[in-house]
Amino acid sequence: MKKALPHILFWLGYWALLDYAEFMWILNFTKEWTFSKVLSKSVIASFLYGLSNMAFAYYIAYSALPRIVKNSAAVLTNTLMILVPYIAAIFSFIILAQQLILPYVYEGIVTPGAFFDPQKFISLMVELAFPAGILVAFRLVATQVEAKEREKELLKEKLTTELRLLKSQLNPHFLFNTLNNIYALTRKKSDQAPDVVLKLSELLSFMLYESGADTIPIEKEIKFLEDYIALQQIRFTDELSVVFNRDIDLPGQAIAPLLLLPLVENAFKHGASENHFDSFIHIDLTVKDGQLSFRISNSFEKQVNGTATRSIGLNHTTRQLELMYRQQQLLISTAGNVFNVDLSVNLNSYGKI
Repeated sequence: MKKALPHILFWLGYWALLDYAEFMWILNFTKEWTFSKVLSKSVIASFLYGLSNMAFAYYIAYSALPRIVKNSAAVLTNTLMILVPYIAAIFSFIILAQQLILPYVYEGIVTPGAFFDPQKFISLMVELAFPAGILVAFRLVATQVEAKEREKELLKEKLTTELRLLKSQLNPHFLFNTLNNIYALTRKKSDQAPDVVLKLSELLSFMLYESGADTIPIEKEIKFLEDYIALQQIRFTDELSVVFNRDIDLPGQAIAPLLLLPLVENAFKHGASENHFDSFIHIDLTVKDGQLSFRISNSFEKQVNGTATRSIGLNHTTRQLELMYRQQQLLISTAGNVFNVDLSVNLNSYGKI
């Protein structure tokens, strides 16, 4: 019904215009008929003329046009495909007028003229071309809109597939790092190993049942980060100072799951793990009116080339942000032996690609 409505409105408007012209024309030939009789006769005549125009218009828009587009190289065939029905429709219009409408609808008060009148022929060419041209324009616009919608759907499917791939790469990456931690503890025969395994099971439960959703409440994301940090602190004991400040105005604010994990994971992997002295990780998370500000700083030992390492996790986070949030910014900087990551995201711009 939604697609048919523009067609219905167009033809109602066209028939009203055609009826008005027919009504004004027949008034010149009769003074005896009442207003209602003239109106009824003009309605019948314009309806019959309109059906002829409609048939030609739909033939051009929905039969000839698709064939021409599909086989644009056949110039002669395409020309004949339009020209022959066009001329046939004009002559059909003339026959309809002289053999049906004038003698029967208008009861012979108008004498049919010559079968072929050049002036009338040109007038009919314009009359037939008008609704056909409008309908072709409708068809082309509708085709463009449908193409844009298909393109949008294909892009959405592509982005969804890529995002799922990134998540599938992220989860094993996280699991690999955590298993390394457990392995190190078991090598030391540490009593903390069972606690680490329990923490890991809680984290895996989250990743199994929560991370598959498009978004989750930010309080769940924070709880996951707290558990992850607690798991890592079991490994580093007193060698690492971790400060996690958060200021959230709405705990139920939606956020993409595991969005912040790679940033925290990077700080542990390339900060605390590679630092041979006392190290620190400072995290500040603020969410106000849907605007997330996340800053994480960690100490690191400079490499020979004086640069910090950009991990796989950070690359994945950058791409995830591009796919999920229209308004976002990720900045990475170093100052002395401190590696800083600043993330700004409008959480309300999720999915508005």
